[in-house]
Amino acid sequence: MAMIAATGTFTRYVKPGLLPWLAGSAVVVIGLGLAAIIRDVRNGHTDRGHDGHGDHPHKHGATWFLVLPIVLLIFIVPPALSARSIAPANIAAATNTPRRAFPPLPAGDAPAVPLPEVLMRIAAGSSDTLAGRTITVTGFTFKEGARTDLAKIVIVCCAADAQLARLQMSGPAAASVSALPENTWVSVTGTVPTGQSYRGPSSIPVIEVTGVTRTDPPKSTY
Repeated sequence: MAMIAATGTFTRYVKPGLLPWLAGSAVVVIGLGLAAIIRDVRNGHTDRGHDGHGDHPHKHGATWFLVLPIVLLIFIVPPALSARSIAPANIAAATNTPRRAFPPLPAGDAPAVPLPEVLMRIAAGSSDTLAGRTITVTGFTFKEGARTDLAKIVIVCCAADAQLARLQMSGPAAASVSALPENTWVSVTGTVPTGQSYRGPSSIPVIEVTGVTRTDPPKSTY
């Protein structure tokens, strides 16, 4: 835990806001491990002082294998989550869930709106705050048969609850996105047609894409 917290790779598994809890847990675990090792070393010296056979320290040799996971994390960094390995996002509002008011979109020609927020505004917004506005949404390309969607992995707490949020891309610039390989990060500008709903993975909303720009993956891809 200390290694992934120190190197920043912890964001592949948990939200950045959980870093203080992760660091605290690492301190506790390392402290307990060191205490166990020190105790075993002292017990080994005591056993050798009272018994000439000298074979008692082998009873505690397995304790040193606790160091092995730390060494592995130094040289082997597990990859980030794959979009194909997680479930589709189910962040839509239930049929009987009251809709709520979302704040107006930021001013500007094409304000940036996170992909999950676009879905939430469609699913649970009391008014169509996306109507008539050109927005910029960033994500990676995800192939669904002959179609290419804009996708982003969403985590509420940690990688165990990861879900895949998606928007179907259509419009004049959608063809240029389709030519890109899967998992290519892009920022698209476009409009979200009115009258759409989002009730889960079976009803993925559409964004009419008018412009596409390739971009580097963000530091935190969730």
